[in-house]
Amino acid sequence: MKIIFLDIDGVLNVYCESRDEYGCCFHSHLVENLRILIEQTGAKIVIISTWRFSGLEIIKEMWEKRNLPGEVVGITPNFMIQHGTTLCRGKEIDSYLEDHPEIENYVILDDDTDMEEHQMVRFVKTSGNSNHEDCVDVGYGLTKICTEKAIEILNKKL
Repeated sequence: MKIIFLDIDGVLNVYCESRDEYGCCFHSHLVENLRILIEQTGAKIVIISTWRFSGLEIIKEMWEKRNLPGEVVGITPNFMIQHGTTLCRGKEIDSYLEDHPEIENYVILDDDTDMEEHQMVRFVKTSGNSNHEDCVDVGYGLTKICTEKAIEILNKKL
């Protein structure tokens, strides 16, 4: 199974254009890039964003009601709550991977870089990309260039 470890703010949501019962709606062209990524890789989604604190069922409900692409199959653990300390997001991803040996390949989409060093080969940074033609604000979002990089990572065996 291929997995997209997906942050939301800074990836699909940069600033709030509109709201619904779940909060800020995502930028439609960034969602379209996610759709292309999923269509070309067959990957499933695991949420690593703070949006996961709403719980998996709420995230799945939002995904369905907003007609977002792909299937959300999980959320990473929150080590800050479980262990009472701040750990990097990369450790939460490693924990999820340990519990899911069926994952054969993955990509991490995030605007922050708090990943483990061994994960950086599978990491696509969605910030600081002001030279990407379809970025939002000052270089944020799952741009077409970020999408192409993620497709390349998921479609080759690392």
